[in-house]
Amino acid sequence: MLKKVENYIVDHKLISKGDRIVVGVSGGADSVCLFHVLRQLISPYQLSLFVVHVNHGIRGGDAFEDENFVRELCNQYQIPFSVVHADVPAIARSQGLTEEEAGRNVRYQAFSACCEKNMCNKVAIAHNKNDNAETILFHLFRGSGIKGLTGISAVRGTIIRPLLCVTREQIESYLEQNNMDYRTDITNLSEDYSRNKIRHRIISFAKEKINPKSVEHIVNAANQLREINEYLEKNIEIAFWKVVSKQNQESYLLDITALSLEEPVIQKGIIRKVYELLADQLKDVDALHIKLILDLAKKEVGKSLNLPYQIQAVKGYTTITMRRNVLLEPNESDNLTKLEQVITIPGEYYVPQSQKIIRANLLDYKKSMKIPKNGCTKWFDYDKIKNTVMLRGRREGDFIQIDSQGNTKKLKSLFIDNKVPREQRDRIPLVADGKHIMWIVGDRISEAYKVSEDTKVILEISIDGGQKNE
Repeated sequence: MLKKVENYIVDHKLISKGDRIVVGVSGGADSVCLFHVLRQLISPYQLSLFVVHVNHGIRGGDAFEDENFVRELCNQYQIPFSVVHADVPAIARSQGLTEEEAGRNVRYQAFSACCEKNMCNKVAIAHNKNDNAETILFHLFRGSGIKGLTGISAVRGTIIRPLLCVTREQIESYLEQNNMDYRTDITNLSEDYSRNKIRHRIISFAKEKINPKSVEHIVNAANQLREINEYLEKNIEIAFWKVVSKQNQESYLLDITALSLEEPVIQKGIIRKVYELLADQLKDVDALHIKLILDLAKKEVGKSLNLPYQIQAVKGYTTITMRRNVLLEPNESDNLTKLEQVITIPGEYYVPQSQKIIRANLLDYKKSMKIPKNGCTKWFDYDKIKNTVMLRGRREGDFIQIDSQGNTKKLKSLFIDNKVPREQRDRIPLVADGKHIMWIVGDRISEAYKVSEDTKVILEISIDGGQKNE
C-alpha cells in the first residue's frame, strides 16, 4: 500500500522537497495512516510536518481520549502538535448548518490558521477511495451536475489528498500489518448522518450483493467524468466571450443570438459561469435556476427573475443582463401577500416571489426513519391534510396548532409574542392547509401535522435557494 501511495504522490505531484505540511489527524484509521505515510517521507522529501487535531465537542470523554491519543502519537515521533476545541453543535445551530457542515468549516479554519502560523504551504487530508465513492453518490442523490459527480480531487489549492488511491480496507490492513494503533469514532457507525447511510447501507449492499469492486468502479466512472468535464470547461471558456460581455464587476450582458448558436450543454455552462462570477459560489444554484434564465430568451422585453444571492436576470431586446447586489423593492419580491402557489405533490418549481425552490415528495413511513432536524426540510403526516397545500404569505384568520392537546393560536398573535417586526411579517413564507398554517418556513411546524407512530405516508417539503432565513 505504501508504494501505491508514494507512486500516487509522484504521479499527481502532491509533494515537493522542502514542503511544510499541516496534517489533519483525528485519530481514526485514515488520518493515522496518513500520519505514518508522511512521517516516512520526511527524510526523502525533507518535509516539515505540523499536526492539527480538532475536538468537535460532540463525543464527550471519547473525544478527549482521541485528543490524547493523537498528542501521544505526535510526541512519540517528535512531530509538532496543536489542538482546537470547538462546540460544533452550537455553531451548527447558530449558523443554520448541519453538524457535518459546521465541523468541516471548523476543521478547515483550524488548518488555515496552523498554515499561517507555521508558514506551511500545504494541508494534507486523509480522504480515501471509499470517501470519494460516498461523495460521488451523495452528489448524485442531491441532483448535482457533471462537476459534482467528478468526486474529490487529489489537489485543490493548497489541499492535498495522498490516500485517494487506496480503499478504507487497504488502509486498515496496512495499519494492522504494521501494528499501528488507531481510534474508532462511534459516530461513524451511526446513521444520523447522510454519508453514513450511504456508507453502511448503499455501498455495503453494492459490494456484498452486486460487485465487490463497486467502490473502484464508482471512482473510475468519476475519473472519466472528470475528463469529460475538463473538455466541456475548455469549450465553455472558448464560447464564453463570444456570448458574454462584461459591463462592470456587478453586471454581464449575454447576447441571445450568440447564446442560441451554442449546444445546450455549453449554454448552461456559460450561465453557470456568469452566475459564479457574480455570486462567488453555486451552492444554492441548481438546474432549475439555470433553465429559468435560459427561458428568459423567449420572454417579453423587461421580464426579470430575482434569484439566489441577490442576482437578477433581465430580458432586453437582444440580450439578457445578469447583475448582482440588486436592491429589490419590497412589493416586487419581499412582500408575499400576493403569493398563492399550489404545492404540487410530487413536484419541483421556482417561486419568484420568495426566491426559493420548492420540492415536495411522498414517502412511505417506517419507524426506523429519522425525522429531519434542519430548517429547510420538514415532514408532515400526509393523511392529516384536508385541503390543497399552498405556499403563500399570511392571511387574515391564519392560525397554527401549538401543542399536542389541540390548542391553537392566531398567527398574528404568535408573531407578536415572538416579537417579529411588523414590516417582516409579510415577508415570511408559509405552508398552509386552508387557514391552518402547517409550517412557518424557517421556524416551527404545526403540532397537528407532526409525524407519529400512526403515520403511514409522509409529505416531505424542502425549500431552498434565495436568501435563507432558516
